Amino acid sequence: MEFISKLSRKEKIGLGIAAAILLIALLDRAVVKPVRNRVRQINREIKVSEMELGHALRNISRQDAISEKYKKCVQYVTKPGTDEERVAEALTVIEELARKSGVYLADIKPQTTKTIDFYKEYSAEIEIEGGMESIMNFLHQLSNSSQLLRIEKIRLNMKAKESRLIKAAILVTKIVVP
Repeated sequence: MEFISKLSRKEKIGLGIAAAILLIALLDRAVVKPVRNRVRQINREIKVSEMELGHALRNISRQDAISEKYKKCVQYVTKPGTDEERVAEALTVIEELARKSGVYLADIKPQTTKTIDFYKEYSAEIEIEGGMESIMNFLHQLSNSSQLLRIEKIRLNMKAKESRLIKAAILVTKIVVP
């Protein structure tokens, strides 16, 4: 205290101002700056949360459309099973389509299963007999079946020259992503 009493009036004012500035700087570093940084961090988190909320609200508004598309695609999702079960399921569909189309299913020869990259390919060679309209109807139903069957090869022969019957050999494949 003795030091302060020896100072002149101007020096005391200068010392007071310096002490006030030092106190303000200390308060800024100790209190204001951490509070300001925390407020900035909270504001950034709020902006991120608002963006996530906006995405979630858009997804909720599209939920019905997504559900409708899912219902359309769920029939193509395969259930887990052995290769034999999947081949049998495809052959059952082929037989049913042949009956509906009015073609005679002369022979079915399942081929070996091929594993290609990330999917499996099941094949069967079938022989059918029938009229041209019935065969075309069968091929159309085969291509549009829920089993996602694909016609790889087709060979058509007349059964007899005077007959209207046609004999067809068809290679049908089914691709499944396990």
